[in-house]
Amino acid sequence: MTATNPIEIEIDGQTKSFDRFSLNLIVTGSYDAEGKPDASVVCNLVPTRIDGDSVETAPQHALNIRLGKLDQADAATLAAVTSIHSALQQFILEKGI
Repeated sequence: MTATNPIEIEIDGQTKSFDRFSLNLIVTGSYDAEGKPDASVVCNLVPTRIDGDSVETAPQHALNIRLGKLDQADAATLAAVTSIHSALQQFILEKGI
């Protein structure tokens, strides 16, 4: 994932620019008794940079997004969850699952 703005992080006295994120994503979908979908989300965005032939990550500076229920989501988070849900539904259909 490409960062909107590079993140400047000081590591061992040296400032480095991280322009990407490595992503850890957990989405748990569920339904209420009326069949209305809900979800909880855990998203960890780990600052990442590519320097020549090496990749450096800064997991100690990860950005954490946690959402227990969809009704707690802001507009941007809800849009992301909706997109993920749609992509997974399409995957299920295409695989015939």
